[in-house]
Amino acid sequence: MMVYDQQNGGRFLLPTNETARFSFLKQNFLAYYREYAESLHAPSLMKEREFGFLTFREKMMIRHKTFRDMASFQKALLSLTPSDVYYSTAYYERPEADMARKGWLGADIVFDVDADHLDTSCKEKHDTWTCLKCQETGHGSKPFRCPKCGHEKLEEKAWMCDRCLFAAKEEMLKLRDFMVEDFGVIPKDIHLFFSGHRGYHMHLMTDRLRRLDDGQRKEIVDYVLGLGLDAMEQGLYQGPPDVYSTDKHTMIIGPQLTDPGWRGRLAKGVLQIITTFDKKQLLDLGFSKGAVTQILDDREKSEREWLKQIPWNYYQDRWRVTEQTWKNAIEKSIDAVRLRTHIDTVVTTDIHRLIRMPGTLNGKTGLKATMLSLDELESFDPFDEPVVFEGSQRVRVESAPEIRIRDKRFGPFDKETIEMPLAAAILLMAKGIAWPVK
Repeated sequence: MMVYDQQNGGRFLLPTNETARFSFLKQNFLAYYREYAESLHAPSLMKEREFGFLTFREKMMIRHKTFRDMASFQKALLSLTPSDVYYSTAYYERPEADMARKGWLGADIVFDVDADHLDTSCKEKHDTWTCLKCQETGHGSKPFRCPKCGHEKLEEKAWMCDRCLFAAKEEMLKLRDFMVEDFGVIPKDIHLFFSGHRGYHMHLMTDRLRRLDDGQRKEIVDYVLGLGLDAMEQGLYQGPPDVYSTDKHTMIIGPQLTDPGWRGRLAKGVLQIITTFDKKQLLDLGFSKGAVTQILDDREKSEREWLKQIPWNYYQDRWRVTEQTWKNAIEKSIDAVRLRTHIDTVVTTDIHRLIRMPGTLNGKTGLKATMLSLDELESFDPFDEPVVFEGSQRVRVESAPEIRIRDKRFGPFDKETIEMPLAAAILLMAKGIAWPVK
């Protein structure tokens, strides 16, 4: 890694904090790209994609750019030194033209799983919001309107930590399984990326899917979210009486673990309920006290035997577990196995979307948007491999929660001047809550 320190980097302070902050960030981004621009990978069908660049101070998007090769792209990158770099998920006949004349040829399918959309308890510790009218502040996700004055324009400062990024990773792992097991996408056509901030992107790059329109992409989104699922349409029903039973009530039939698609997923969810739910949770689903006692007593045996086959009728024989109770369990299991409303559906259905370019720096953190293999996702550490800046820097920090860079933690901070690793300093400055100190 390069060492960008005070002496070798040639950094200097400008008259105001904000000017100094933007100048510091831009010079360090430029130093990084001068060293590593040639290592960036060209996206597939590069000449058919539109590129966009977001400037540092003005936050102005420069778009409708096209490049014939990486050499011309690298020249533009070093000339502009943007805070963020994007390219289109779509392919066009004329990427440089306005939208009406581009000539759409198709688009990758992209999923954006972001911690912003996850209801994690850590938000109460590190996320804050401010009312732009009365300046009321609060912690956690911002409300729809200010609880004090009712104003709807609220500014949110979202952070990221190990807990919320782990939750985002868990959702991406679910999505990976959906694509491979349910949609039959070949693993080599699935490309995963850490965004460099609060989430992960999945790109499906295959000719079979590129021509899908926005409506068809919405169907894929609805499937992985489990929208409109009905237990009665997933193999749960009352069958004829068991010929071997002396009690001639109708049998309850349900999906099995080996069933394809949502049937198998729901069966796995019910198995999870039987083997993990506590007494109160089982009673809330409608199981009788006797059935709950048996479920808890037989838990170890059930987990072993149910992996072979789920005996939907087993508890009915002794405790009259009804079809409705199993229906409740299946509906509950949907929440356990589906991707909850945690993917940005607009990103997936938008066939003209600009998405962050892998290998470039995220202007909100200074971390690298990092490419991952399917096997690397589970063990990936978003506060280690994406770190590109080395050295140290003295900064003035206003207020910030604890942060981690590799195996070291810093903060929380409250109006203090401190020397820290350059990567941590750039992260805080990119967040707009720290300034360089000479």
